[in-house]
Amino acid sequence: MRIKQALKAVVVVVGVIIGGLVFLLAGNNLIKVSRYEVVLEGLSEEMDGLRIVHISDIHGKEFGLNNRRLARVIEGENPDFIFVSGDMIDSRDDDGSAFIDLLHQLAGRYPIYCSLGNHEQIVDITETELYNDFARRVREAGCILLDNERVEISRGGTPIAVYGFTSMLYHYTGSNTAEWEGAALGADFIEEKLGRPAEGEIAVLLAHNPKYFREYARWGADLIFAGHVHGGVVRLPFAGGIFSPDLTFFPEYSAGLYTLGTAKMHVSTGLGNSVVPFRLFNRPEVSLIVLKSRHL
Repeated sequence: MRIKQALKAVVVVVGVIIGGLVFLLAGNNLIKVSRYEVVLEGLSEEMDGLRIVHISDIHGKEFGLNNRRLARVIEGENPDFIFVSGDMIDSRDDDGSAFIDLLHQLAGRYPIYCSLGNHEQIVDITETELYNDFARRVREAGCILLDNERVEISRGGTPIAVYGFTSMLYHYTGSNTAEWEGAALGADFIEEKLGRPAEGEIAVLLAHNPKYFREYARWGADLIFAGHVHGGVVRLPFAGGIFSPDLTFFPEYSAGLYTLGTAKMHVSTGLGNSVVPFRLFNRPEVSLIVLKSRHL
């Protein structure tokens, strides 16, 4: 009798362990699609309904052979443009091939704009030759890599300017880890790197770190795309993401759409993992943002 009870207990424990592993595996590999409509002041009728897929924080993650599964999810959203808000490569034992594979799968069918995250910057400092090779491969695959640069999208009417902002690595420190008082990012620093948005344009900013939403809005951004926080790694009902890479618990901006005055910011939960090698209640994400005109 005792042997049977012991066997039952073992079966239950093994079942719980297997179930937990399956849950964790599914939660880290099954892509979810989040969809939003964003109303922008001054958006022209020609731009109304513009479809933007936003992804972030790939960190060498592959979904299917050569990232085919990820490419199919993106294609299913029929985007006009794809924005990638940094961390396409991981700074630990990665050459960025997973992201390059994704670009090849998409095969130039969509304009793709990318900005740099902290991991690209780390690789640039620690393995400059590797980074230069990665950047070359990204551009050869048809992606427009914006390192404190601006490009313009025009379909008639008011132009949309896409800015790729690269902050300094010290801007990623937390409130308790900054080494000096001036470590925080200000709108003046963004202006120094990018200038000011032109009069009458809609300014779209690809900025990896969502922490500085207020400064992005002060600079003049109408719509910001960010990532970095990985959704808080672990997400809890009503509480949201638990922590960010800068050692801040319950970060103010971890996932979804945020509004500050007329400025909007979308924060992707990302696709891959980095220092913490898993996600919990926080599946990898592809986001679709559809732009709408105020006057319609």
